Amino acid sequence: MIVHTARRASLPRRLQRPFADARPLYIAPDSETRVELDGPALRVTREELAQQLFPLQRLSRVYSARRVAWTSEALLACADLGVTVVFLDDTGAVVARLLGRPYFPDSLHHRLVELLLLPQGEGMYRHWLNNLRGRAAHWAGLKLGAPAALRDPRHCREWVNRQASRYAGRKAAERSWQWLRALAFGWMQAHLQDLGFGSDNELGQVGTPVLARDLSDVFMWYLEPARIGWLRSRHLAALRKGVALPPPGHREIVALFESRAARAASRGREITSNLHRWLIHET
Repeated sequence: MIVHTARRASLPRRLQRPFADARPLYIAPDSETRVELDGPALRVTREELAQQLFPLQRLSRVYSARRVAWTSEALLACADLGVTVVFLDDTGAVVARLLGRPYFPDSLHHRLVELLLLPQGEGMYRHWLNNLRGRAAHWAGLKLGAPAALRDPRHCREWVNRQASRYAGRKAAERSWQWLRALAFGWMQAHLQDLGFGSDNELGQVGTPVLARDLSDVFMWYLEPARIGWLRSRHLAALRKGVALPPPGHREIVALFESRAARAASRGREITSNLHRWLIHET
């Protein structure tokens, strides 16, 4: 039996990988919704509402409710450009994820796999990571006014922890760090999935190195000045008012992270770009 199908819509040849400042798209409708491919864009159609066009180059990933109807052309267009599509149920849990393929054959994932095939590959990676972590810690220590002798990762971490405890108390300071670290890890993990790292490839299955964890440790240094500055502002405000300082809440930490989302995303992309440039040089 021969089944005849419509020819797949193709993307314009000049359409490149999503822009560096691409943003996520959330599709969580209350009414019947359909997503189709319209040239270089996704067309979202809802009942009794005007159609909306979202250029694919402007999308870093798409979060879609499972009840949204997608055409295969729209899904394949996202896959071609490496735009991840995440399907969610009504509770927000992930039902499925379309990762697509890395757009360039010279991708970060491909280069890292090549490096780790070398006998000395993981040692080279650890050396690079330690150097990058040292530079990030020095930057944070400089921004926060740490003494020059305390700007290496170990001593700077101890110094930053003392500053945080001074402004919020030890337990509250630790809690603020843990919550912010979880947000940084979540952002980095999603960013790496956009770059082709997932459970369907070698690094995602083996988990060595734990790239999201390693890069999140570096990422956190760039968030420390904001955290310490925020804890200090709360501390001084409570002193001026003569009231007891309440412990920071999770919602406040989320708001702090989101208020610096654009700057944090830029720093996060700088970290992976640094890794990619180093891998190109080494492999």
